Amino acid sequence: MNKKKNKRDEFLELVPAGTRRLLDVGCGAGGLSIQLIEKGIEVVGVEKIEELCSLAKEKLDAVILGDIENLKLNYPEGYFDCIMYADVLEHLIEPLNILEKHKVYLQKDGCVIASVPNARYYKIILRLILSGTWDYSDAGMLDRTHVRFFGLINIVELFEKAGYEIVEIRRNIIASRGFRILNILFFNKLKDFLAYQYYIKAKKNDNLPKIAMSQRKIYKF
Repeated sequence: MNKKKNKRDEFLELVPAGTRRLLDVGCGAGGLSIQLIEKGIEVVGVEKIEELCSLAKEKLDAVILGDIENLKLNYPEGYFDCIMYADVLEHLIEPLNILEKHKVYLQKDGCVIASVPNARYYKIILRLILSGTWDYSDAGMLDRTHVRFFGLINIVELFEKAGYEIVEIRRNIIASRGFRILNILFFNKLKDFLAYQYYIKAKKNDNLPKIAMSQRKIYKF
């Protein structure tokens, strides 16, 4: 019997075949990257919480302690084949700056993968409609340490503005059976309401035309 694939496995499938060196930004205790180490990939982690950094050092090839927004990485240009941001971008004050700065560490055909929470998730919308609340918690979609919130359009614009071409988008659908059936009845039109987070794979492309934000109307409330 085949082992059922979990969501973490599905995200790691975005790591390109042939990857030799990977930078794991916000690696935590290293629990995600250990699967890549087992495949022979050299993994360098960055973690700002000292306790987690110490745990990660037991698993990864190297771990840097510090806040990625205030770090200059001591690695040569083009050193990494892939950079991973697993539930990280929403914690950054300026995620665009980080994506732009890190391009120099990617080899010519390098790519980034990221998991990003979906602010359009149906449970958040229902809570706002039914109770009018936006309550932060210690973990999850409304983690109190989140400083950025994204819908799919915002995610696409973020990567393209930073000079990356998105090559794949996957949706981590987490929904009750009733809403899944409703989505089928609506010909999958509700998929972006049922996506808890998006899995993004994007490759470095400095030839992308610059995005003018005025190309779409941005509403101010």
